[in-house]
Amino acid sequence: MVNMLFSLYNFHESWAKDIVSKYINSNDKVLIIPFSFGENICGDNDWQNAYSKNNGRYYKSIIVPFLNYGIKEENIDLINYFKDTKENAKVKIKNSDIIFFTGGLPDKMMLRLKEFDFIDDIQNFTGVIIGSSAGAMIQISEYHITPDEDYNIFTYNTGLNLIKDFDIEVHYEETEIQDKYINRVLEEKREKVYAITNTGGIIIDNKKIALLGNIQTFSKQ
Repeated sequence: MVNMLFSLYNFHESWAKDIVSKYINSNDKVLIIPFSFGENICGDNDWQNAYSKNNGRYYKSIIVPFLNYGIKEENIDLINYFKDTKENAKVKIKNSDIIFFTGGLPDKMMLRLKEFDFIDDIQNFTGVIIGSSAGAMIQISEYHITPDEDYNIFTYNTGLNLIKDFDIEVHYEETEIQDKYINRVLEEKREKVYAITNTGGIIIDNKKIALLGNIQTFSKQ
């Protein structure tokens, strides 16, 4: 398994392209798991308006990086939380080369992945797992949430346990609040936190870590 962690859907840009292109082939099948939505999406109709191929407001921005790596749109599939059954969703995972987790609310995404009984399927996946923002956070064994407009309080949360050696801070802008909570994680939990800006990312390939673009490393003092 190869893991990629980003802040935005922009990992086709020049700061990332050279390295990422080693892992994405034009004939790959991509599965998008948009399970990170909030209360504003509460039925299939809302889901279609957000993610569907025809008129989903997020659809284009999510698939743009993959199209840039030469993947055909018909090789990009999504799991519809409201329509897909556990069984056919598991088949979609099995038939994919790349799984992509969208940005949004990481705790909601983890709840829905558990609801679909996906945790084992993802932990045993042998392809490439990519996530942006919340989709990057949940790949960590125990990730933290820094307070922002979506979350009032700082929390530690159980993720997919794919990455155990470090934690991340996404959308890093060197703010006082981000630095404060990065330091707290270093004091309480981790030897290392990578702060991923909106033009930065991490690739973990068999324990080998490659840092792309603009990223800062914080280590225990």
